[in-house]
Amino acid sequence: MKNLVKLTAEERHWLVLAVTHIILAEGAAEKVEKAYLKKLLDTIFSGDTKEILAEISELFRSKTLPALKKIQTSDLDNLVYMLDIIACSVFVNGKKPKSQTAKYFEAGQALGVNIGTLSFRLSLEAEKFRVNRKLAQIRTDIKEDRLRTLQVK
Repeated sequence: MKNLVKLTAEERHWLVLAVTHIILAEGAAEKVEKAYLKKLLDTIFSGDTKEILAEISELFRSKTLPALKKIQTSDLDNLVYMLDIIACSVFVNGKKPKSQTAKYFEAGQALGVNIGTLSFRLSLEAEKFRVNRKLAQIRTDIKEDRLRTLQVK
């Protein structure tokens, strides 16, 4: 989380709006998406979050997508980190809806990242998601096999 601390106030605010923009693309947020956003807020705004929380709450209540302005990041590490956060936002609910993917591309372009790089980063996140899902299934299978083995004895 040290990278979140390096973000400027403007970058932190933009990042929260970008994640909200992606999450609200489907019109409503699922519980897991709200939890993800809450954790992000708690992490990057360690102090007073009343203003940003009120802004985000109003966006959720009205189901309004926040406008994303173009932003210049202070350094390359911040840019990459922000791109990672918005890419992860697409998969928070365990799916990859087209509407959220489209909003990810909007946010990435507002960061100044080209379509090819955005596509590559999203495909990496999709592969990571697929591998994690497969690993979870393997763990479940192993636990079930162990349980069956114990029951047979």
